Amino acid sequence: MEKYSKKFVTLHWLHALLLAFLLIGATLKMPDLPKVGGDLSSFKMHIIIGVLALILLIIRVILVKKEPEFLLYNSPKDILVKLNHSLIYLFIFISAFSGMATAKISNLGSVVLFGANPSTYTGVTPLVEKLASIHSISTTILMVLIAMHIIGVVLYIIQTKDNVIKKMWF
Repeated sequence: MEKYSKKFVTLHWLHALLLAFLLIGATLKMPDLPKVGGDLSSFKMHIIIGVLALILLIIRVILVKKEPEFLLYNSPKDILVKLNHSLIYLFIFISAFSGMATAKISNLGSVVLFGANPSTYTGVTPLVEKLASIHSISTTILMVLIAMHIIGVVLYIIQTKDNVIKKMWF
């Protein structure tokens, strides 16, 4: 059985942990944009981890070209696997950039990361609301795609008795 390189496996699982923290944490702790003068600590953590997740994704996209292709992508199921991976990457990018745009335009990023005067936070303007909505919708789609990925792995193992996780483990 061919395996992915240790650096790619490390990136995969580190990325999975960061995304789980971002998606679950945001769903449970951050349902709305903050109010001026409110507690911004969860937003600070979310922004920092979100930027780290984006950096890891960029590294993964660069490195994925150097990894061996285990599937030929000639059956409909193989094509769906490739499509799911591509869509996960796409929606991580959309989520990251819509989140960064929301933080930049509202000045939330400067307030929580660099200690700018909280009065410079614009609050929820129509543009900020639209960007935050894109961020919310894209992360919801991302959660569905990740769930499909996990379910697909489990179904593959059950159907084929081939523990594909060994390819993506140390």
